[in-house]
Amino acid sequence: MLLIATAGGFEHFVGRLHPLLLHFPIALILLAALIEGVRYVFGRREQPSPSATTCLWAGLLMAALAVWAGWELAEQQGDTGGQIALHRWTAIACLVATALAAAAWVMRRTKGRDWTGPHVAMLLLAGVLVAVSGHFGAELVWGEGWILSSGESAEPLDTDRQAGGPATWARVESIFMAHCAKCHGAKRQKAGLRLVPWTAIFGGDSADWVVRAGNVEASPLHSAITMPRAEEGAMPPEDKAEPLTSAEVETITQWIQAGATGPDGQAPPDGQAPPESQVPSVPEAPPATSPPTRGDQDA
Repeated sequence: MLLIATAGGFEHFVGRLHPLLLHFPIALILLAALIEGVRYVFGRREQPSPSATTCLWAGLLMAALAVWAGWELAEQQGDTGGQIALHRWTAIACLVATALAAAAWVMRRTKGRDWTGPHVAMLLLAGVLVAVSGHFGAELVWGEGWILSSGESAEPLDTDRQAGGPATWARVESIFMAHCAKCHGAKRQKAGLRLVPWTAIFGGDSADWVVRAGNVEASPLHSAITMPRAEEGAMPPEDKAEPLTSAEVETITQWIQAGATGPDGQAPPDGQAPPESQVPSVPEAPPATSPPTRGDQDA
């Protein structure tokens, strides 16, 4: 217990268990639904299967633990966005359907065959929901379209970002889409951070902005992409995406230093102008002097 408290508290420990726990309800609920579905089709409807019964109650327990751990993990990481909401609420719906299947199981055991239909129907619904929730969870970890994709990139990466030229938002956006959008895009905003579109970077409280236009050293984003990948806080994480190349890091650096302008060349909101110390000063003209008089020349 001392080790758990030192590592961040009991809730932190529970959240970290989510990747371990989630596999059990997927397998158990699907197996219970499969067994009872097959038995129903073949007319074996008097009493529930002992094997399916074990899977149902164990799946209900593990589903509750997995939902709890997943909720804690999302809170710890500050995950927001549509994708995390879909995963979360389909998982909760699966838990509710499994609980209803368990209630129908009790009624089936006590009231008889009339509850076979509701029991099997709730099990099949729970099986569908656990598969859908698992699909959304896979997309959170591996990227959009993971299950149905062919394994090849849907579109080639924009090679312009490595080909030199001005560090425009178009080049920076292509880098973000390739390396960052899975966790900081439209569907998921880990730690509440969204990097695309450009307006999302400069939304909300300016104190939370990760880009300080014209000031690379003060930009948390630049620190995250330049620190060693083994360090905590390095982006992108080693297990989430390919590392940025030196050319890509340089492109982002130049873009920030040049003012972090948007797709149409617009400047960020007020408060993001380059610091005064980095604005080149105009040299002062030397003071005007009157031409020397003849007496001065003679002297």
